[in-house]
Amino acid sequence: MKLVLFYLTSDSRHYIFPHFINLLDQSNKKDEWELLILTHSNDQEFYTNELNNKTIKATIINVPLHDNYMTKVKSAIDYAEKNNSPYLMKCDNDIFINPQTLDYMIDNLSILDGKEHLTLGPTLSTGIPGVEYFSEQYLSKTEHNILKKYFLKSQFHDRYGVDYKHLNKHSLNSETWNKDEFFNSVKKMPHPIKGIHPIRINFEAIDYINNCILNNKQKFFNTMPTSLILNDSSPYLCDSIFCIRTDTYKKIIYDTSLFIDDADEIPLNKYAWKESMNHVFVENGFALHILYNWYGNTFNYEKNFTMNLFDI
Repeated sequence: MKLVLFYLTSDSRHYIFPHFINLLDQSNKKDEWELLILTHSNDQEFYTNELNNKTIKATIINVPLHDNYMTKVKSAIDYAEKNNSPYLMKCDNDIFINPQTLDYMIDNLSILDGKEHLTLGPTLSTGIPGVEYFSEQYLSKTEHNILKKYFLKSQFHDRYGVDYKHLNKHSLNSETWNKDEFFNSVKKMPHPIKGIHPIRINFEAIDYINNCILNNKQKFFNTMPTSLILNDSSPYLCDSIFCIRTDTYKKIIYDTSLFIDDADEIPLNKYAWKESMNHVFVENGFALHILYNWYGNTFNYEKNFTMNLFDI
């Protein structure tokens, strides 16, 4: 098997999964990937039932309830190794990806075999830096310019002991949004927690981009990927979906010197900085991430978006 797509489940988001796998079931390359569902709840029957009429090869693994995130990640690595899968694809439980993007990534996984590129991912609607590509590729020119005006209204505060206030010079204290200047300032921050962007702190901005998606939803379902973005120079990947070599991911996950918390995001980025590697994105290869959990009322918002996206 070429790719193991490991899905980090949560029983609080069962409303996402049926639509997620309906999209995956349209893949033309199901003989090259399989789905690994990693759950910490007693909900295996739910996933089994949802997969019952699908042609997806899937395995469900249950892990202990408490502090299970890294257990799931390590279980995915172990599963990929045992099944001789050279690549892994991480996917959180709040993502929709269109099947043509998945197939395009599978066709281009070899881009990760060298020493230049660490991950390969879709253009994620609210990812960092994905939102900048998504805005340029998915939105109309007018919508793109309106979104940038929302970015300018973003107020950065200190969070998790990190000083972000100096970034207000790119938003509240600027007349134009310049993503390159913003990312350069983020790059210079001494703290490794650099997963910051207006899309993560400004609800009006994320709500606007979601409404743009719903107003032109067929573009998400029907657009075909066109190429790879190989030259991204943004300093930090904050995406909840990406492909990576299994052996490289294992090297990162088991290097305790890269960790400052119990998640893999910072180790992934620290490894990229250390090895001078960047991240590859699929141009016009769309995936949707609805909302960051920094906002309140997350589940109700996600449910409403999902219902509108799939005309429920």
